[in-house]
Amino acid sequence: MSQLGDLATEDTRIHEINPHGSSKGDGASIDEWSDLDVLMVTPEPVEVAEAFAERIGSRLVPLFTSQRGGDSRRYTLRMVLVDLRRIDITAVVPTGVMPAGSGEDSSLDTAAAGENGAMKDLINDFRFDAVLAAVKAARDDILIGGHLTLQLARHVLVAAVLLRDREAGTSHHRFGGTQWDAWATVLGSAPGPYTRRDVTKAIRHYTDALTDLVTAWDPRDRPDNGPLLALLDAVDDSTRRSS
Repeated sequence: MSQLGDLATEDTRIHEINPHGSSKGDGASIDEWSDLDVLMVTPEPVEVAEAFAERIGSRLVPLFTSQRGGDSRRYTLRMVLVDLRRIDITAVVPTGVMPAGSGEDSSLDTAAAGENGAMKDLINDFRFDAVLAAVKAARDDILIGGHLTLQLARHVLVAAVLLRDREAGTSHHRFGGTQWDAWATVLGSAPGPYTRRDVTKAIRHYTDALTDLVTAWDPRDRPDNGPLLALLDAVDDSTRRSS
């Protein structure tokens, strides 16, 4: 937290930054799977939180994946760094203060433009769901861990759809039968994610599938899944220790 505090001093728009949620207090509820919750007070939640996250990625540890949402009054940016630390930043305007620039909520559109942007967004979303699924499984929350793992199959199928659309030059298809349609069958061999061990096995299966599809999209852009695989190894080690 001290490093984040130092970065915050570089931006005068940040009025306060403090630990939040489970990170607050004596830390009795924190375990090896915990994230760091940070509450930031600023008149420009979206712009300031994004700039702050960029400084974390460039000055401390690079970003592996992220998730964001909210509006001009309250904005949340959830980060997973390549060293597997997770930081959730919630930026809010000061009490009684209107957001800088506009009194209306601003719509957030962080997606990159075009087909390549769609694939990059998909990779990011896959990684974030996979990390969260692994953490949920590590804490024996198989209900949510299994739900998120099954969501990974959908991400993989969307990647296959993007490849089919690009090959055909259209997003309208009257019939299937292309090479990309076969990926639905490929995913059928993934284990059902209904135990801790099977959650991590399924995540690995879907990660391999997505890697193959992303490589088919652009052979020069094979994703580095090292951080995710390291997390899965850690969850598996935890499962063996608790058996």
